[in-house]
This record gives sequence, structure tokens and C-alpha cells, in this order.
Amino acid sequence: MRKIILFLTLLMVSTAFADEKPGRFFKDQPDVTKDPQVHFIYLLNKDSKDREWDINGKMEAELMEINEKFFEMTKGKQKFRYDTRKDGKLDISFVRFDKEYRGNYGMNYPDAFLSKNGFNDPNKLYFTWADVGHQDGGQGSVHHGYIFLKSKYIGVKEKRSIMTLHELAHVAGFAWRCNKGNYGGSHIRNTIVGGPESGDKYKLGSIYNHGDPTCPDMKDLVFLTPTSDTPFNPVELKCAMAAEVKRGIAPNPDYKWRDRYSHKKLQKVSKKRTWCTYNHYKNFKEGHH
Repeated sequence: MRKIILFLTLLMVSTAFADEKPGRFFKDQPDVTKDPQVHFIYLLNKDSKDREWDINGKMEAELMEINEKFFEMTKGKQKFRYDTRKDGKLDISFVRFDKEYRGNYGMNYPDAFLSKNGFNDPNKLYFTWADVGHQDGGQGSVHHGYIFLKSKYIGVKEKRSIMTLHELAHVAGFAWRCNKGNYGGSHIRNTIVGGPESGDKYKLGSIYNHGDPTCPDMKDLVFLTPTSDTPFNPVELKCAMAAEVKRGIAPNPDYKWRDRYSHKKLQKVSKKRTWCTYNHYKNFKEGHH
């Protein structure tokens, strides 16, 4: 038994050393702005082959193109504010799971593992490109989101683009129940959050510039630049809702979301569909994934 434990320990150490490569960062680097921003992560399973997407320029290049696509969708008005380093490069963190964790997992373990290891700033949205296989193309809820690079749905660049935008919208809270055309909790047909039943399109529809101040509007998302005059942070909003039904841990449990967003469809907080991943590890129990 001791030999097995020693072997596994040495294997973990050797893998950790192998992951250390020029240009790679294992933690979020110092920010160049205090403004809310989106931080990206390249994540591997414990035994996954390192394809170096975080340091070979491929992930950065595609994410920049994706942001330009979003810029077009807003008619040249806004982009996502990406987290960058002082050298101007996109700040991408490298993470490898600490144990064998393969298969079609849900978000519970990744959310808990990442937030426990420092990716838990309420003024950031965290988005992971996981270089693993999965039955889904991606998953996302407020504060953390993922696409799975070896999924059959993400095999080509165009699919990575549409799925990244789809999950980024979910990580930002959209579609909210009060957004026109909402169905199934967070989807709107024939838009970027179209969902599996109707497919995703490069359209924002009623989630952007819809004109109803009682319902969240993507143009007011604090993670976009230029920032709206009336911004909101979905981590505060969604997690305050979650705190009311005792799910997740809100960064500010006293956030007065009802005073701002009074739409009747938001007033009825659902115990089943309100989820917050902020500091989720504090509630996480091993085996519940």
C-alpha cells in the first residue's frame, strides 16, 4: 500500500513539473484595471494530454474573434471586458484537476474546485475551456461557465464560437425569466441562448436593449465595455436571489435586487431554478456531482 501511495505521489509531482512551461500561469495575474472583467481558464483532467491551448496562442486568438463577433451583434456598441495581463496578452490560467475526474460531470465539482483555488472574485466571471470529452457542448451558470473541447459539439472553430457566446450569456444570467420569449428557464429560441430545441443563432433578441427597466438588460451588464450608465452585476443579483432560497453564498446578501428589478416574473423566485456558484465550495460535499 505504501508503495502505491508513493508511486501516486511521485506521479502527481512529475505531472505538476511537466505542466510548468514558459508563458504559463497557474493563478490569476495582477489586473490592469479594477473594472469587472471575464477571466479565462484552460482546464485538464488529471491525466489529460496538455495541448497547450493557453500558451500556443490558439485559445487567445479564437476568444478575441468571439468578442469581435459579439461586437457585431451589439451593432458596434459593446464588447466583453476580458481580463488581460500587463503585457497586453489575454490572462488565461492553467488548471489541472487534483484527482481522476472524468466523464459527463455536472458543474458542482469544477465550480467548487475552481472557486476554492482562488477563482472566486465577485467582480469577475470565470469561463473555462476544458480540454476533455463530455456529452454536452458546454455548461454555465452565474459566475462560472465551461465548454468541453473534445465534445462532439465543439469539434470545429465555429461551434466553439457559438457555444462560448451561449454559455457566456448564461454565466451573465441570461436569459432571465422576464426576457421576452424565455422558455425552459434560461433560453430564447433562435438567439444566442437558443438552447438545444431550437439551436443557437448569432442574435441577441430580447436580452439586449429591450427597453424594460424592470427586467435585466444585457446592455447594462457590468462586464461589458463601454459600461452602461445603469450597470448591474449578475453575481450580486443572481446570488442574492439564491440566498433567499438558501442556495449558494451571495457576495452581498443585502443586495436590494427587488427594488431595481420589479418584474412580476422575477418576483417569484424559484427554489429549483435559482443557482449561484459564487463560493460554491463552501456548500459542496464530495460525491454530489
